[in-house]
Amino acid sequence: MSREDFVAIASRLFAVFLVLGVVRHLSALIMMARTHDMFGYWAALLALPPLLAAVLLWRYPLAVARKLLPAMKEPAAPLDPRSQTALALALTAIGIWLLAQGLVAASYWVTFLLHPAEALQAHPPLGPSQRADIVATVVELALGAWLVAGSRGLARALRRLRGRPAAGDP
Repeated sequence: MSREDFVAIASRLFAVFLVLGVVRHLSALIMMARTHDMFGYWAALLALPPLLAAVLLWRYPLAVARKLLPAMKEPAAPLDPRSQTALALALTAIGIWLLAQGLVAASYWVTFLLHPAEALQAHPPLGPSQRADIVATVVELALGAWLVAGSRGLARALRRLRGRPAAGDP
């Protein structure tokens, strides 16, 4: 399997995760929409971007893999699981997974915060655990983006921590 195949599989898993997350949250949003007419439209509007992203990730996984991975001058040899590239691919896959979880949680919090003002008056203001959940979602999105965008640098740092110099290190 090539490195593009690994990332393509991860992007398809991410697409499945996005769809399941939207379905899970959409069911709760539909129940809330019964009490507020316009809220149903907001819920549908917020569900569209993750669903569109899932369709694109499912339909074009190799294009996503080629965009995420750096270009190589010559075809790569089969991937050694102990190589720097394998570690970078694993970190990228973890980053995609974190982004998936963060996007689903972010869609929940955006919907919660956009809930009509008159309904929010019936509920107490955000508590400490809710504020902590919002911060955790932001951290999850940031960490996922960092792993996807900068997984090679993190892989090099992990190699150094283990006491093995990374390929190309002085």
